[in-house]
Amino acid sequence: MPLKGAIIGFGNIAVNGHLPGYSRNSDTVITAVMDVMPQAAEKCLAIMPEAAFYSDMDKLLSMEEVDFVDIATPPGTHASNILKALDHGRHVLCEKPLVLKGSDYEAIASLSREKACVVHTVHNWQYAPIFKETDRLLASDAVGKVRKIEYTVIRTRPSIAAGETGVDDNWRIDPDMAGGGILVDHGWHAFYMINKWVGQNPLWVECSLENRKYTDIPLEDTAEALVGYENAEARLFFTWAGDDRSNRVRIQGEKGSILVDDDTIMLEAPRGSREIQFPEALSQGSHHPEWYGEVIENFVSEIRDPERAARNFIEAGWCQAMMETCGVSSTEGCRKTITPPSTGSAA
Repeated sequence: MPLKGAIIGFGNIAVNGHLPGYSRNSDTVITAVMDVMPQAAEKCLAIMPEAAFYSDMDKLLSMEEVDFVDIATPPGTHASNILKALDHGRHVLCEKPLVLKGSDYEAIASLSREKACVVHTVHNWQYAPIFKETDRLLASDAVGKVRKIEYTVIRTRPSIAAGETGVDDNWRIDPDMAGGGILVDHGWHAFYMINKWVGQNPLWVECSLENRKYTDIPLEDTAEALVGYENAEARLFFTWAGDDRSNRVRIQGEKGSILVDDDTIMLEAPRGSREIQFPEALSQGSHHPEWYGEVIENFVSEIRDPERAARNFIEAGWCQAMMETCGVSSTEGCRKTITPPSTGSAA
């Protein structure tokens, strides 16, 4: 039988990213939706009239027999919504960043073990075809062990939330809702990718957060970080203050290098150099529904296979620890050691 789910937060990412993934997955069915915005009820009725709609999460969880909730609300609400779902004994799939504070991660780890529920974060960038090919090249030892990574994301303005027209009415630059600027927007994705490519947990970080263009907003528009591992380093640069949109990653190995330049991989290796083109650029759009199907598959597999449970949760714990340590490093102006997350949600 398919797992029944409820979407919490019926905004742009849920409608254009998550729902297409569920429509292609026979192991899940969305039976309920919750959103506090008045216009969401009409949108839900138009898109999925068979789903029950609620404006209160507690009421939904009390009335609907769902197996899991998919949380697609602003980051500042993630911790409270996750804990509420776990308290009702529901598995949780949540947009990144999972939570903003280590104390919230610890509380969720404890309650998920108590309730034997999976908590899984949407780490969808690892399913981008160009990054899957990068993984394949690294696994084939094409360039040897990774020693250095340069990861760059350039955007021309802060991300705009659905239904909003610009900076002045955008929750993504509200500190209470967004939890951070460009680092929260793009850093989380970079963290789980670089940890995967290096194949180690990070030891320390040096970070600088600043405003280069949008000096009137309360969150950083530019972030630079250096992440240290036992045998490698990763240099990260993210900005909303650029002249164009682009994503670029250079991975230097012991024997060669891989350059991911938006829609192209350029491999320089002892066994030969080549260029691989992809139909979609990493900087194209923000929803990527075609990547979301594999997120759902892995979430379901964690629910149904206890041996797989907690892998993603631990991965998310490292991302949270890295993000929080970046903020401390920037404030104190020095290198800071990353404290490992507590381990394991249950299932």
